[in-house]
Amino acid sequence: MPLNPLRWPHRAKMIAAFAALYLVWGSTYLAIRAGLEAELPAALFAGLRVVPAGLILLAFSKARGASLRVTFDEYRIVATVGLLLLVGGMYSTFLAERFIPSGLAALVVALLPLWVALAESVLPGMDRPTVRGYAGLVIGFAGLGVLLAPRLTGIAGTPKELLGIATQILGTWLWTAGSVFSKRHPVKTDALVATGYEMLTAGVVLLVIGTVKGEWADFTVSTRGMTALAYLILMGSCVAFTAFVWLLRHAPASKVMTYAYVNPVIAVFLGWTAGKLGFVSAEPIDGWVLAGMAIIVAGVALTTSAPTRPPAGTA
Repeated sequence: MPLNPLRWPHRAKMIAAFAALYLVWGSTYLAIRAGLEAELPAALFAGLRVVPAGLILLAFSKARGASLRVTFDEYRIVATVGLLLLVGGMYSTFLAERFIPSGLAALVVALLPLWVALAESVLPGMDRPTVRGYAGLVIGFAGLGVLLAPRLTGIAGTPKELLGIATQILGTWLWTAGSVFSKRHPVKTDALVATGYEMLTAGVVLLVIGTVKGEWADFTVSTRGMTALAYLILMGSCVAFTAFVWLLRHAPASKVMTYAYVNPVIAVFLGWTAGKLGFVSAEPIDGWVLAGMAIIVAGVALTTSAPTRPPAGTA
């Protein structure tokens, strides 16, 4: 088989794209944990992840003939989306993983499709879930309750874990706001170009946040930290996202969205394995985590696979 992916048969491209979507995005939570434990400050770590990725995406877009020009009105929309998704959502994951295992962070993020569906159900002009979709919402949020219960009652976990979970939930709300805003304000700019500008804008803001917080004084250059950063830039932000965009154009959306309930399972077991091998701090899997994971995955699968109803008042 030719080494150039552009010349691969369609089936091989499809397999490679889904592998990137599942395995690479599922492993990014572990890479974030590894970088944080290598003394990379959260804001600078997040900013240095997305700025190079944004430049790479723009260079790739330019090489394939896409225009990098964008109107001010469209840039304002793109920048808003980038701030909500990346400064709000992604940065929250970096902050949360200082207190919670990478697998637990991934499970909370897995609720994103449920928050989006819930938001769309109450906003005018958006598709609404069916009864099956609402059932998935109830089941998925019950899974979050299972994860919170032992920590609220003191059976397991620590107060810091509650802080980490709360931070991650806030991040999913901000990511939801960015997703809904993006749907309600579509732009004509090429998808990869728009994403490149989103990353650059958010990355600059994150670097400013890190600078204001004095994080450069604590920035530690190490093989482990730089490896985690390079992996997140090249694989997490460029390869996996490009695969995601390609799949949206060449595969049914229902199949593409399966990443929402495959990634957290991969993240949980990658974190557990890495902890066992001493690559990161131990990430134990107990009955609460397994139960919460099963319930959340079931709820997300039910909601994302359910048909939607048109907006209220639409024939």
